[in-house]
Amino acid sequence: MKRFTLFMAAIICLATSAMAQISEDQTLSPALWKQGIATCAHYTAHGRGFAKRIEEIKAKYPNGYSLDDLNEVYSNQGRRWEKIYNEFKKEENKSGSINDLKELVTPQIWKLVEPEFTAFITEHPNLVNEAPAPQPGDQPEAAEGEQQQEGQTDGAVTTTGKTAGSGISCNANLPLWLGIIGTLLGLCALLTALSNRGKVKELRRSFAREIERTNANLQEFSTDAAEQMKAISIRLTGKAIKGEKLYNEPEPAVEPEPIQDEADAIDPMPVVDEPAATEEEHEEVMNLFMSRPDENDDFTRVSDTFEPGNSIYVLTTFDGQRGTFEVIDKPEVHTFALMMPAENLIRACSGNAIQIPNGNRIVTDRAGEAEFIDGRWHVVVKAIIHYEG
Repeated sequence: MKRFTLFMAAIICLATSAMAQISEDQTLSPALWKQGIATCAHYTAHGRGFAKRIEEIKAKYPNGYSLDDLNEVYSNQGRRWEKIYNEFKKEENKSGSINDLKELVTPQIWKLVEPEFTAFITEHPNLVNEAPAPQPGDQPEAAEGEQQQEGQTDGAVTTTGKTAGSGISCNANLPLWLGIIGTLLGLCALLTALSNRGKVKELRRSFAREIERTNANLQEFSTDAAEQMKAISIRLTGKAIKGEKLYNEPEPAVEPEPIQDEADAIDPMPVVDEPAATEEEHEEVMNLFMSRPDENDDFTRVSDTFEPGNSIYVLTTFDGQRGTFEVIDKPEVHTFALMMPAENLIRACSGNAIQIPNGNRIVTDRAGEAEFIDGRWHVVVKAIIHYEG
């Protein structure tokens, strides 16, 4: 019963997501278009280092927010926000598709906008079915009626739809059918996973039994090896060994030498055997090149070599568990990091006004500290930096 309930819930979720899918070339409804414009403006402000967290905006406007709502929040930012607001305000009353929204921001900003906007479409499927905003050059209803009458020939009525530049008619419900196909594929994958669940459990049990059997064999082999070594020792010496002493060879008693005169009674200077010098343990120094940290303060990309366009920090470690890091002192690294300081520097560095670059060179005043936790390097203490140039 529990498995059947889980299966039905998956069907409902997949069907809902399929109904809410929308093509990137399909014209958005006015509400979706305004939400997309506001989302692009918000992440543009986030990229320039003064936007609030996305969770705070969602909590304040749970049903979506507009550009004017953001203006009330960021009106105290002065000309920095005013420039962004005016740039997107002139696009708000227009209309377009998802591809048109993508052209309004940089590719880095769109990577942040796309998941939130897609989630908003999924959470508000009613906005997908709204009539899209009228496009310039659209024909009035009367003209459309005339075209439909002209399309009736020999008792056959032709269906109308969106026409591409080549004259080929496209079905407006094509994205819906693609969503339904994706839903069916998801159901097939779910059924396959459920059917293989029992096989996976059986494989785990077999693997555990093999490990126990291997451990028992190793223990038996260790016992046999100890017996063999004991037998070999007895054949070579003819005596049974117990620790470091022989059973049938007692230690001879040492008789003290008689003292002949007072000169002989004086003990000579004792000779102290100096212990052999032990080899110094040399710890191997390892340098790792890191990309920027994620929202959990874990470095997202680690490499043994410098990677242009990815490497921002260099981490030095002696034991592979703890290390210190600093910004790589290269001009190309500084240029790349200062393009988006809020994303590249703030999670790993601190300093005075590091969100607003006032130079073209990054100087590390104090190295940060990181620790290798659960397979990832985690920032423990931020580095302190300042700008020059």
